Amino acid sequence: MGKRLKGFDYSRPYFYMVTLSRSKGWEPFSHIIGDAQQHFLQKLPITRAFTAEILTFHKQWQCIEQIRTFTIMPDHIHLLIRIRPNDSHITLSTLVHLLMRRLEQVYLEIHHPPIDSTSQHLFSPDWHDWIILNHSHLKAFTRYIRENPMRRWRRITHREHFGEVQKASFCGHQWFAYGNPELLNLPIIEGFQCSRKWSPTDKEWADALSRATRLGPGCAGVSTFMSPCEKICGNQIYKAGGSMVILHPEGFPERWHPSRNKETLCAQGRLLFLSLYPASTRKLTTAELHDRCHTMGNLVAGGCRRQHGSDGCDITL
Repeated sequence: MGKRLKGFDYSRPYFYMVTLSRSKGWEPFSHIIGDAQQHFLQKLPITRAFTAEILTFHKQWQCIEQIRTFTIMPDHIHLLIRIRPNDSHITLSTLVHLLMRRLEQVYLEIHHPPIDSTSQHLFSPDWHDWIILNHSHLKAFTRYIRENPMRRWRRITHREHFGEVQKASFCGHQWFAYGNPELLNLPIIEGFQCSRKWSPTDKEWADALSRATRLGPGCAGVSTFMSPCEKICGNQIYKAGGSMVILHPEGFPERWHPSRNKETLCAQGRLLFLSLYPASTRKLTTAELHDRCHTMGNLVAGGCRRQHGSDGCDITL
């Protein structure tokens, strides 16, 4: 039922960014249309019905503010939910499930369920949340939600942008980049530097995995994704709906391209390869590869903390 943060009291008065994903087989909630000069989210009858329901949801539950920041995409919905201080101790999970149930009822008033989905709910049970603890993250997620249609349009109409080597600025350095450079502007970017000596029983392994399971939509993990722990973290980020920035030690020679499954992720806009180094003209030794990986990993780990660290500004109510 989604990836909640272990041990956190979800009745606390914070902003929460919530993503609800449509199950397969159901009609889209909206359409992305446009051309090179103009693009926008086309509202359908179900889009308008969902909008009305979301805007009035707070009237049924006085423990939350009115939901004003949200976007209804073709296959998912992003919302910013703000819980008020209250004595009822109603949790975010309770509110989200009630909203999902109500939106499904609204959907069924307009559309019939697909024949092959009669036993499946409209929304996937694996909804995702992010706890917003400071003003910088609040602004970033607000921008992310509002710009979601534009980013989807770019991925649909400019897939060629995700198949060529470019230049990108990150952590104060210039990098060679292959994939979607927009990932570097996501609200949350976390570095993962996991030792090959770690085992699944180590606390460091568990802590890294816990962070990875929380990186859903609007978030990206940055790593070489080479050590066993990093590979597991990469899988968890993918499952959570997040994006990945892979540090590549060998650079990108002419006609370089990733494996087929990673190429698909690039086209979807969820993957970016970065390298500090130009294409290698010779085969690098194992020691050289390790040195490059450590150099990039150290640089990104420190850079991500500076760029996306907490500003210490509590936004509880």
